[in-house]
This record gives sequence, structure tokens and C-alpha cells, in this order.
Amino acid sequence: MTDYPPVTANKTLTRKKVVFYSIALALPLILLLLAELLLRQTSLYQRYPLVVPVPAMAGYQQANPALINRYFAAPELAPQVSPDTQYFQARKAPNQQRIIFIGGSSAAGFPYGRWGAPAAMLQQRLKRLYPEQNIEVINLAMAAINSYTLLDISDEVIALKPDLVLVYAGHNEFLGVMGVGSAFAGEYNHGTKLLYLKLRKLALFQALQRVYISVSPPASLQPNRTMMAQIARHTEIGKDTALFNAGIEQFHANMGLLLTKYQAAGIPVLLSTVASNEADQPPFVSAKPALPNPTIPQLQQALNAESDIASWHFQLAGLYQQRGDKQQALAHYQLAREHDLLRFRAPATINITLKKLSSDFNLPLIDSEALLRRHSPDGIIDKQLMLEHLHPNQLGYFYLAEAFLPELQQQLGLNQVETGVIPPAQALADIPLTEVDLALAQFKVRQLTADYPFVASPQPVSFAPDSNPFIALARERSNGLSWLKASQRLVTLYQQQGRISDAAKVAALLADALPTESHMAFVAGQLYFDSQQLPLAAHYQRKAVAIAPENTDYRLMLARSYYYQQQLRRALAEVERVLAQQPQHKVALRQQQQLLQQLAAGD
Repeated sequence: MTDYPPVTANKTLTRKKVVFYSIALALPLILLLLAELLLRQTSLYQRYPLVVPVPAMAGYQQANPALINRYFAAPELAPQVSPDTQYFQARKAPNQQRIIFIGGSSAAGFPYGRWGAPAAMLQQRLKRLYPEQNIEVINLAMAAINSYTLLDISDEVIALKPDLVLVYAGHNEFLGVMGVGSAFAGEYNHGTKLLYLKLRKLALFQALQRVYISVSPPASLQPNRTMMAQIARHTEIGKDTALFNAGIEQFHANMGLLLTKYQAAGIPVLLSTVASNEADQPPFVSAKPALPNPTIPQLQQALNAESDIASWHFQLAGLYQQRGDKQQALAHYQLAREHDLLRFRAPATINITLKKLSSDFNLPLIDSEALLRRHSPDGIIDKQLMLEHLHPNQLGYFYLAEAFLPELQQQLGLNQVETGVIPPAQALADIPLTEVDLALAQFKVRQLTADYPFVASPQPVSFAPDSNPFIALARERSNGLSWLKASQRLVTLYQQQGRISDAAKVAALLADALPTESHMAFVAGQLYFDSQQLPLAAHYQRKAVAIAPENTDYRLMLARSYYYQQQLRRALAEVERVLAQQPQHKVALRQQQQLLQQLAAGD
């Protein structure tokens, strides 16, 4: 008879094998974990968070200037783009309503920068409409990004505790960073790119990337070329091709994931359709060249045979517009954009997708394209609102912001009746851009359009002659003069010219840009008072008092603004706070007596 080992011995042996194999399997994982933790303590590991602390301003944050590096194996491979600098409190104030604007270069306000962006236009409108309320609009938009970045930063946006998120995006799904036709990380499929966004957060993965590029270095960027000249890998993406459909599908999938996150966090989102230049931007790339001196019948016949020729649609649209047939003109301008093989402008399918997302997630849809069209001649968007292919001019950005305003007011519970107080002429005068900003923007547009795809080879561009002090100042800015120094000089220049309202506006922008500088806010308040804009004077004087509550001059000036607005009790309260600090203050005593007499007479 065969002797079998005891059952207990078999169990002991099995347990030892399980422990042995468990250790053998766990050991590599433990080593990888240790390597990950060690690498995270070195300079090789870079997180590139959405926001970073402002070194000289305790308690304040700003968008990370190096955010774009998050998507590249090494900083030198990333394009030179970044969000505009804007300082905001790391901890949202209890009485504050915070709005965050996200998107690509049109949302960022190119070529005007921060103050031309729709976020800044909205901030200016809200400041004028609701000077007593603390409403903050933070612009986190950036050129060259698309729905991958918007999805990637969504958790960090949620952590900022916004009351509302505004989205203007869709132009960069094909040729933006990680877009399906982009030279910047665009060569992989949708699932691989989502996996990359997760793996990129690991120190081990970053280290492996650096090893790879050291062995096989990719081509470096060309510093003297525009972003558009470097970003297109696939220069011909036909409508309804596999690559075209992949771009639409990635946009729908990424935006769906993004909206799911925001809804789970209880944060309302406003989506917007996107707009582009229809009448004054010929197709960048057409399957066939334009016909020489064609007639409408000739173009119709040609398009009956080949309906996907962008240049022919564009020619036909122009002829219809000359004839006064607005409807046909618009239809063919849109078809010209649809069949433009170089996808720098969003096709109509992007707006259709946005409408579907709005319906699926039960969200309001802001039809910015329709509003811009209503303000365009013949209902066709052209150079009167667009600088080139898709970036609005200052008026276009104003209307883009206006498109968001009514729904924004409803979402935040703001009194919409008050908007009637601000006439359109005043709203337009409030646009936070100056002659210097406009001249510098024109120079940037000339630089952009002097390179691919607007021209076959890059052309030299020089700044306009110094024909007036504003252009001279813009030229200095193009050569490196900071916005801060230029704006300080501009305030003085406006005062010298007797343009006190314009001086007040620029001083206010300085105060908004430097929210811890009480003197900036005080100067803005004084200039608004001098220009008889009393609600805004009080708005900035309150800011000055909040920053430096011990400054009695600030309080007395605030009391004066309240007095001229017939807010006598608020004026008296400020005067009495001064007397609490300095009981023998002669001016405050005199004002107290005067206010008490007027209040008694009124009672």
C-alpha cells in the first residue's frame, strides 16, 4: 500500500507555495513602487498642475505658465503657448461667485490677450452691472488645446469651486495638441491618448520618455514660425473620411466625459457653438483650384459633377452675395468651409455635436455663432467681426461675451432687469482694450498671416511707424515692454489728454491685475469719481479699503462717493469708522456733523 503524506502537510506545502509566488509576483511591483516614489523626489518628475501659487502674493494662485509641457516628453518639444496671467484667491471668498472660462485661442482672446478675451469682456460687463457684488471671471483658456486638455484639467477646475463653467471650444479637434491631424502628439487613437494622459502623471513613465527621446530625439520646433505653421501633420482631411470622423468622435467622447464630471460635482456648465470667418476667408486647401472668371451656371454645373471642391463653393458664394441672394451665399460659404481640407476651422458637425451634448445633458446652449451672424452684414460672418479665419476682433469678442450674459445671469441668480441700466454705447465703451492693445493685436495678426497657411512661405513683418504715442507704446510692448509698465504710462498719457474715463478704465485694469495693491484700486476709484462714474468709483474704493482698512484717506473717499450717490447712511458708517481710529480727525468730524444734520432733516 502506498503511503500518502498527511493532509496537514499538503496544506502547509500549498500555503508555502502561495506565499512564495505571492512574494515573487509582488516584489517587482514593490520595486516599481519604490522607484516611483524615489523618482518623485527628484527634478526628473514634473506634475505641471493647472494652477500654481503666486510667489509674491500669499494666498493667491494663477494658471500655470508651463501647463502645455504636461503633454510633451520634454519642455523643449512643447509649443510656446500658455494661459494669460491672472491672479485669484486660492480660497474662494464666502460671498464670491466664481466663473471659469475654458477653451482654445478664441476663448483666450488671441491676439489681444487677457483683456480682449470674452472672460474679460464679461468681467467688465458684470462689474458695471453689479458693482456691489463680488463676481469673478477666471480665464483658463489657452491656444492650441482641444477637448483632451479640457477633460484632463476638469478635476483641477472642479477643485477651484466654480459656480459656473463656460466652454467655447471645438476649432482645435483636428489640428490642436493631440488632435487627430496634429503634429503635436496626434498620431495615436483616442483610447491610447486617454491612457497617455493617465500614464504621464507617473514619474516612471516620464523617466522612460526622457530615455526614449535621448536615444531617438524628435525634430525640434522652429522658433521663428507661427503655431499654425508647425502644428499641421495631416494637411488634407476630407469631410466624412476616417480621420474626419475620428476628430468628431473624440470631441463627442471627451466632452461627454467632461460634462459627466461637472454634473457629478454639481457645477453647471454653459456650452457654446463656435464661429469662424465665412465670407473673407477662402479655403486654405481645396481639392481643385478656383476656376478663372466663372459664372454662376458654370460653377453650378461643375459642383453637380464634383460637390466637394471648396474653392468652387467659395467662388459661387461670392457671386450669389454680389447678386443679393443671401441665403444661397451663406449656404455655399459654409460648404466652402466644410470642404476646406486644412481643418483649422471647425466644421458644422462640431456645432451639431455641441447641440446634441446640450440636449443629452440637459444643458443650455449658447448660440454664439447665431449672435455673431445677426451682427454681420447679410447674416454672413466676415472681417467686420473676424480678424482672419476664426479669431474675433474686439467687437466680435464683445458679442461673444454678450451671447453668454443672459444665461449666465440666470444661472447665478443675478437680477437681469439691471442690464437695462447700461445702454449699448456705454457697454461698448467699456470694452477693456486700448489703442495700444489694438495696435499690438494688428501686428500679431500680420505676423500670423505672413506664414503658412495664409502664404506659401514666411514673409518678414515689421511694426507700423511710430505715428502717434499709442503706436509707439505698442511697438515698445512688441519689443518686450511689460503690460504693467505700458499701462502705467498709458494712464498718465490719457490724463494728459484729458481722457479721464479712459484713464479710469486702464487704472481699473491695473487694479484688477494686481488685486493686493491698494493704491492701484484707490487711483482707479479716484479717476472713476472724477469722470462721474460713481458706482465704479465706490467699487474700487471698497477694494482699496478691504486691502488697507487702516487707511483713513481711503475710507473718506469712499464716504464721499456714497454721499454723492445719496447713500448717506453708508457714508456716515465709513466716517464713523475713521473716527473710531482717529477720534479727533477734523475732516471726519466735520463730515459726521454734516451727515447727521442731513439725515435728521430727511427723517
